[in-house]
Amino acid sequence: MGVVFFKNLAYSNAEEVCFGIAKKPLKYGFELSVGDGKVVPEVKYILKPGFENKPELLVDEYEKIALSIVHRALNLGFRNVQLDTELTEPLTMNPDLSGEIVKSQKEILSKYYSEYGLKSALRITIADIRRFNIGLRCGEYLKMMIETIKSVSTNGADLISVESRGGQEVFSYSLIRNDLRGILFSIAILSIRDVSFLWHEIVKTCSKAIPASDSACALANSAMVLANGLVDRRISHILAAAIRAMCAVRTLKCYEEGAQGPGKDCAYENTIVKIITGYPISMEGKTASYAHSSLLGNISAATCDLWSNETIVFEDFFGGKSTAVILEALGYDTELMNKSIDMNVNKTLQKILVNSDIYRDPQALILSPENAFRIAKSITSTDTDYERVIKAFKESLEIIEEELNSLSLPKLETTYLSILKKFLNNVPDEDKLIKDSINKYSRIPGFKPENYDLS
Repeated sequence: MGVVFFKNLAYSNAEEVCFGIAKKPLKYGFELSVGDGKVVPEVKYILKPGFENKPELLVDEYEKIALSIVHRALNLGFRNVQLDTELTEPLTMNPDLSGEIVKSQKEILSKYYSEYGLKSALRITIADIRRFNIGLRCGEYLKMMIETIKSVSTNGADLISVESRGGQEVFSYSLIRNDLRGILFSIAILSIRDVSFLWHEIVKTCSKAIPASDSACALANSAMVLANGLVDRRISHILAAAIRAMCAVRTLKCYEEGAQGPGKDCAYENTIVKIITGYPISMEGKTASYAHSSLLGNISAATCDLWSNETIVFEDFFGGKSTAVILEALGYDTELMNKSIDMNVNKTLQKILVNSDIYRDPQALILSPENAFRIAKSITSTDTDYERVIKAFKESLEIIEEELNSLSLPKLETTYLSILKKFLNNVPDEDKLIKDSINKYSRIPGFKPENYDLS
């Protein structure tokens, strides 16, 4: 399954891994390069709810967004910028309108490049509009996704991404019930099979655009948000950390089907994926607080090649349009990182970013370059996707257990660590998990084994 199967790491050690530098840098758009010795700000946005009912205004609104970003970048002297247009479900279901939005934004980027030399590119993130009860591998919704990818690709999109949802129906059901077998089944079997199928289709559809990346947003980010902060814990933070490590395998699968990066910003597992693939990644952290809170505000920047913000609604702030304001925050962050590279103190800045967060939470701990390297190595040490997920799961728990004294976790968490270790010691083999799970989860609305080529 897949066109390649990564068996080696792109990096020889964790010290090699840093922000702004990737083993496989990319160049696209209007002379924008990433991973070649600098970090680029990437602004991600959507329109206010309601505009989907006003198609006559949509294109103008997206033009205003693009103008707000590039003008602020030019005004502040930032020379590189990437835009990420996240298409809503209604837009993804309208290929022609999506194509118009892309064309109009790309014309603005072209103007600012030709007249002012602003280097830029446009990522388009397609919504996963497929319906579980209708089918993930066929039907009108998949067809609309493919048609929209074709439309935005031919109209000037530089990158195509998606936050796919395969396995989410079983994952969500299992997560809130603390059903570890269901969580394992949804990640190690369902989501990986779906990413493989979907990205095989995306890669052959992109035409002029680069097939960029997927994200485990529907799974790992759901766990992260549900885990919440240090006071309002809704699920175990150790479990959320383990899920993040496990989901690195499903996000890696899009690259094995032909994706080339840069990684999507909301895929916090990107640090692990970058170590394996060498492709540049976008990341988000403190600048994502407009959309959600996390315990990964600084450490997520330690390996980024683009620095992003999670989705922000286009509206008016005191400082101007929201997209311009967040670009300014991102831009100054990237200027700091880039100057540290120029001054050859980037590893010092990286250590500061890491050490400011690493013991705040297990979710931060596993994403330090050193620990992400360990997880990446465990993933490439075995020959099947199922074994990869188990290895990542096990390695993340070992990392956390080694640092228990530094983490200062409440007793509930340390007790839960024992539960997870016991589960790992008795984990079923792949065939048994599939057989048992098909029977057990058949009652979940939307779960259909044929969506994942399971009999």
